[in-house]
Amino acid sequence: MMADHIEPLEDLAGDLFVDRNDELRLCRRWVENIPIRHLNSWALVGRRRTGKTAILVRLFNQLFSEQDRVVPVFITFAHYVNRKQAITYYDFAEDYFSGYLRSYLAFRHRQPMFMRQNVNLRVLSDFARQVDDIYALELLENYQGLRTENDMAAAHRLAQWVINFPMGYAATRNMPTAIIVDEFQVLTDVYDPIQQVHHDLTDSFQRASETHWAPLLLSGSAVTLLVEEALGGLLSGRISAWHLKPLPREYTHDLVFRFAERDNISMTEAFAEAIYRLTSGYPYSVEKLLTSSSPAISDYPSSDALETVMQFELGDVNGRLFQHYAWEFRKYSELLNAGQTTRKVMFWATKYPKEQIDAEQVAEEIGVSVEDVQASLEKLLQADIVTRATWTLYNGPDDPMLRRYIEYNYHREIGKLQPAEAVRDWRTEYRRLRGHMNNFIGEVAEVYVEAVLRGFDGQSVDGATYFNVPGTITLPKFAKIERRGGIVKKGIPVEIDLTGEWTETESDDVPKTSAWLIQVKYTSDPIGPGDIRDFLEHMEKVTTEKDYAAVVRWYFSKKGYTSDAAQELQQAGVLYSTLDQFNALAKLVGFFGLPE
Repeated sequence: MMADHIEPLEDLAGDLFVDRNDELRLCRRWVENIPIRHLNSWALVGRRRTGKTAILVRLFNQLFSEQDRVVPVFITFAHYVNRKQAITYYDFAEDYFSGYLRSYLAFRHRQPMFMRQNVNLRVLSDFARQVDDIYALELLENYQGLRTENDMAAAHRLAQWVINFPMGYAATRNMPTAIIVDEFQVLTDVYDPIQQVHHDLTDSFQRASETHWAPLLLSGSAVTLLVEEALGGLLSGRISAWHLKPLPREYTHDLVFRFAERDNISMTEAFAEAIYRLTSGYPYSVEKLLTSSSPAISDYPSSDALETVMQFELGDVNGRLFQHYAWEFRKYSELLNAGQTTRKVMFWATKYPKEQIDAEQVAEEIGVSVEDVQASLEKLLQADIVTRATWTLYNGPDDPMLRRYIEYNYHREIGKLQPAEAVRDWRTEYRRLRGHMNNFIGEVAEVYVEAVLRGFDGQSVDGATYFNVPGTITLPKFAKIERRGGIVKKGIPVEIDLTGEWTETESDDVPKTSAWLIQVKYTSDPIGPGDIRDFLEHMEKVTTEKDYAAVVRWYFSKKGYTSDAAQELQQAGVLYSTLDQFNALAKLVGFFGLPE
């Protein structure tokens, strides 16, 4: 185990990094299996600004400081994503090789600043001679020998060498290596300036993707380009893809609360829920609604202010979401600007985002041929606006902010509406959402408590600190957590809200199921003794119904308890928590906590 005072790659997410537990777990398991040569290469796929790079950066930093068996290598082509000119063979070779050598020297000689400063080959070469690293000097000699030949055949040979040398050296030197490559789809378009032709270099990674000694962990933000071209050619079947989804509801709330504390924004559960429903958990959209340049942001958590900020972000040239989507569309201008048919098909797709798109139905609706619609859908697929459901069916965009941006521009460019008229549908949609927000609050609280339960991992905590009982309480790793969705009257659940079950095998080798039974109260006043008696009655019913081996009862009230109610809970042996205690527990398992 090693520790450094500085992380080699700057973790820009920091305390705003939420969820992605499944992805990090997969990454760590992948790395742990490299020394025993058990897993092959895989790819992390997702649209731009969904958190792929943040996951890879956090993984690299953990590997750099927490272990010394696997050499972590971080190579990025992100700086080519925004360029109009394609990467050349020599550009690729230098970036790939220097990324490998920089990572190796930083890791082996504990020089994290090599990664922070992105030092070049000259500095790396001088350092390798200074510390007399024979391996690094041998690599540099081989690279320079191939690099000096100035023709495209030599450039091709150099590219093949930098792709494949890590697996050979890893095997011969017993040096397991994790090759992390960010924005891999850039390599589908590599330019040969001598012959003036473009090549797809990703097919050259066939052997590298199959090695167990130095497997690849790739990422890409052009989803269709990465999945159907980069991973669909000679790499097909050799690299498994993991699609990064938006944040779940509870983690979206968690992110909102974290932004609110960082930027000193007043926050409520209703406001956090509104942001979740506006964004469906896409983290970049969440961020921009909470860090907007719109003056209305100072009025948060006003629902009117959120509506104004959303309109600014999507409809004003100074809105960061407007700029983000405008840039995405400019990338695909040739695909999307070739006549009105593609735009009309795109608008149709946004109107029915949860329905599969049938070309024949769309053709009939907009009055063009089926062939034209199919051609337009393929263009929209290449631009990552629709996704492929089957060979002939597609799904519309599931990002609601992208959908609103498309609607806005459709109305302005095709409908010839003024900006105020173009946002009419947004306003109607938002006001419908706002009218339903209060109905969601009790449910939101249950979702958040459920997320905290999922963070339990078997650790023991002080009962008085979190649950108002003496002694030590074990937080079991639940096998099953269920929100029961009981009857609600005036916003107050009248049946047990959550159950968490786990199974243990006792001395007679018979598995026994035990449970936590949890009640969540979001009343406007402290809980009284009558509520506690109702709770205990419901507990009896659930316990009898399930025949648990052991039961732990837990009561959480945001507004606290009367002294009589607290006494009833203590006499019944029930765990109970106030808001402060619950938030302390939430932070213990990695959540931010609920607002006041």
